[in-house]
Amino acid sequence: MKMKISDRREREFKRREEDILQASFDLFSENGIESVTIDMIAEKAGVGKGTIYKHFIGKNEIFASLVILQGHELMNALNRLDKTVPIISQIKIMIRIFWEVHTHDIKKFQIRRKCDQLMVLEELSPPVLAEYTKLNDMKKEFARVLFQQAIDEEVFMAVDVDNLIIASMGLYTGMLDVALEEDVQPSEELYLLLKNMVFKGFMA
Repeated sequence: MKMKISDRREREFKRREEDILQASFDLFSENGIESVTIDMIAEKAGVGKGTIYKHFIGKNEIFASLVILQGHELMNALNRLDKTVPIISQIKIMIRIFWEVHTHDIKKFQIRRKCDQLMVLEELSPPVLAEYTKLNDMKKEFARVLFQQAIDEEVFMAVDVDNLIIASMGLYTGMLDVALEEDVQPSEELYLLLKNMVFKGFMA
């Protein structure tokens, strides 16, 4: 019986946390991230302000949690990639996965991107910081393994793999940031430009 009560409480705690994150996202979308307060989030989520602080130490940690959610979504998609196809196909699929996860709901990406930019890592609790860091490392490592294989197979030019990661991620995030600033909906044409720039720039 005690186990059942414990399980129920854990589910309720998780559900409240999800409600708080959804309320935060909705308010960020409606009002802009900077203007939203913890009081507003509590009211929107239908909980007391103290309940918010049982889940998050502040707005900064809500930012991180929204970014972490997208990180899990991305890694779940990447982990389904077929590793039996040629490396060039794997990299093309990886780029497509990044693009689709981030642009299928551009408003969601815009908010989570802004959260990522506003977040102060030093103000995160150790478990949240660890999860955020782990997901970032996993994304980079996933790309690093594929890019290194492409270098080893002489598909990509023989340069430091970390430089390829920096160049490709800078190109990717820069392109999406500019699209958001210009209020341009990321299109298939923009995706193809990105893919072609990566492959024409990196090919051996």
